[in-house]
Amino acid sequence: MKKLYPFFLIPFLFFSFSIACSEDTGMDAEVVESSDQGDTDDDQSSTDEGTGDDNTSLITLTATPDIILNNGEGEQDWNDNVFLTAKRINGSPANIVYESRFRDNGFGVAGGRWEQIDYYYEYQGEIVEASEQLIVNFRQPVKNIVLQVGQMDPNEGRQAKEGTTCDDNDTVRVDESGKWTAYNASGQEIATGILLDEYSIEGKLPDSMGSYRFQLAIENVSTLVIEATQWGGQERGCPTSRAGYATQALNDSGNTENNSEFNLMALSYEN
Repeated sequence: MKKLYPFFLIPFLFFSFSIACSEDTGMDAEVVESSDQGDTDDDQSSTDEGTGDDNTSLITLTATPDIILNNGEGEQDWNDNVFLTAKRINGSPANIVYESRFRDNGFGVAGGRWEQIDYYYEYQGEIVEASEQLIVNFRQPVKNIVLQVGQMDPNEGRQAKEGTTCDDNDTVRVDESGKWTAYNASGQEIATGILLDEYSIEGKLPDSMGSYRFQLAIENVSTLVIEATQWGGQERGCPTSRAGYATQALNDSGNTENNSEFNLMALSYEN
């Protein structure tokens, strides 16, 4: 699996802030911290934080169950500008679900081991090294996105040490991890990055199972694809088997593999 490295990640708090700039400067817009906000867990799915001197609006969206209609099939509108779609491992359309099984509630993909975004080394007897996809679509391009994910548990996985393989049974503990890829209106990839603790804004949020916020300081984003990766964000992750996965209600994986999985709790962006 190709190694990916983070792009455009800015290590400071973004989720509640005000924009202070005299003109629209794109990726160089100054961000001023206004308060420290913990885990997002409220009934408000969309808020407009106001406008700055450059007529830029900050929009904040929170994952809530009422967003999911028609059993999660097809496009799910998060607000007037944002709609969600999903794909299975094989690329076919998937239903979107609201996962509330654990402490960090958010959007995931139906099927697989959990109601989260699942990564698989093996799927239905075939080596795939791939993830389900939760896709965020913007009808009008946006910039300066912040993602808040949940259930990305620290130290849950194992990774083979440098120079070894999983078969050598010489491993270290690593975190669950994910990946984001941004595309413009022409479908061209404009940026990508890894979702891991060290690339987050302020580390694991208090009172969460594994919730983190990530700053994507990019502009002209029309599509954002969110996936899980091998444990630790690297190709040396070592999947393990756990009893019970094959009997879960939404399971279609055909195996009992354990690997990275997480959900999407919240999203903010500027118009």
